[in-house]
Amino acid sequence: MFLLGSTYGAAEPGGNGDATRDMQCGGACHGDAALNETSTASLQFSSSETVYAGIPTTLTLTATNLSLSSTGVVGFFLLTDTTGHSDTPRDAGWEVLSDSNGGAVNYLEQTLVNGQTETSVSWVVRAADIGSTQFYAALHHGGSSTPFFGVTPTAFEVSVREVPENLPRLAADFTPQSKRILDVPTEVLLQTEHTDAVLIQWKADGGALMSAEVNSTGDGTWSAQLPAALQPTTLQWRAVLQGEGPEQTTPWFTLSAEEAGWEVDELAVYFQAVALLFLLAGTILALQSRFMLQDDASKYDQTSSLLEGVSPEHMTPNPDSNEDSDLAPLPEGGLPDGWNEDQWRWYGHDYVAGKYGGGPE
Repeated sequence: MFLLGSTYGAAEPGGNGDATRDMQCGGACHGDAALNETSTASLQFSSSETVYAGIPTTLTLTATNLSLSSTGVVGFFLLTDTTGHSDTPRDAGWEVLSDSNGGAVNYLEQTLVNGQTETSVSWVVRAADIGSTQFYAALHHGGSSTPFFGVTPTAFEVSVREVPENLPRLAADFTPQSKRILDVPTEVLLQTEHTDAVLIQWKADGGALMSAEVNSTGDGTWSAQLPAALQPTTLQWRAVLQGEGPEQTTPWFTLSAEEAGWEVDELAVYFQAVALLFLLAGTILALQSRFMLQDDASKYDQTSSLLEGVSPEHMTPNPDSNEDSDLAPLPEGGLPDGWNEDQWRWYGHDYVAGKYGGGPE
């Protein structure tokens, strides 16, 4: 058991969500490190006694002596260094395949009930190479008035061995599913090596251990169907592998159920965008054509220039014309000398404009 030390960071009261995070996020992302206090909680790691390269194993972290704020939120880090950066399992060559919250990340949050002082979280991890890795744990949480942060002062060392040749095992590239949608049965697919038979076991939160029928599709591939979830919950499952070598049991993998999200047809969205583009272009062209026609009409309308300089007293209305007549207004003395009505009908405007002899200037 490790006594927590250090004051790297502070917990955010409402939590910040599960994610892949460096330890420094326990302080820099969540508060002023100068305001943090050291958590009195203790952390203890446990894992399988034997860990093989390429085969998943479980790391479990148990926290005790927790003293939390009224929100009850506490965050846990799985780390391979305490420098505050580049300290996630991935940075040390380990892959997080599953976590107890139903994801596959190194930072987990829990909300504890009032008075709860102990809890645990776990990660299913896999190392690609043999060797030793030092793991650390850190946590942050709120207290009565200030944020608290702590990190294990000593490492939990995990030694990875070379896998025996005939050991039944999951394929080196197997990645478990972590999410599923409500009301739909889940098909679990396994790829194995040196395995002759597979048993799938599963359990819901607080439920009994159940078994699922397993079918072989050949070439080391196995499938089983897990029942549909009726509400957002988590389900855990594991596989018992049998072959020439010693029987092996995989870690518990966690499946979290959630409501189906909106499905977007990318092709339909593309066509809608193109249609909208053409509609917009057509609208712009129509408006542009309309304004151009109005400009052209005003360009060739010379009425105002023809009548410029003609005072109203030089013109009298034609008593024989109506309001819709196109005739030019007659001069004060009537038709000019030598003009008849037909000539005035066609050329009266020019006369008024002074283009014919005797017209007003």
